Amino acid sequence: MRYRVLPLFGLVLLVSFAVCVSNADAQSAAVLAGAGSTITVDVYPLEADVWLDGVPIGTAHSLVARPINVPPGSHVVQVAAEGYVPAVIDVSNVFDWSTRVSLHLVPARPSNR
Repeated sequence: MRYRVLPLFGLVLLVSFAVCVSNADAQSAAVLAGAGSTITVDVYPLEADVWLDGVPIGTAHSLVARPINVPPGSHVVQVAAEGYVPAVIDVSNVFDWSTRVSLHLVPARPSNR
């Protein structure tokens, strides 16, 4: 009787392992389909306006420590404030990764005209 139960137990174990592997594949496919990246923008001065890929996303003050969900790939961050030299940064995001952009704008020189 003992030897008849072992093959049955092995078959049950094999089937349960196959179900676990197929569930893991389905879960990883769901993660791949819905996953993205984030960009966090830290800028001084806080009244600077920030654009991501040409779309205004707010002021530096409203973006403090706030990650922005973006698809993986290349993005352009533009920052401008009155009295400061504007900045343009190319950012490459990797799948399921967070990127932080920190910068201080340089004060513009007054013109001598």
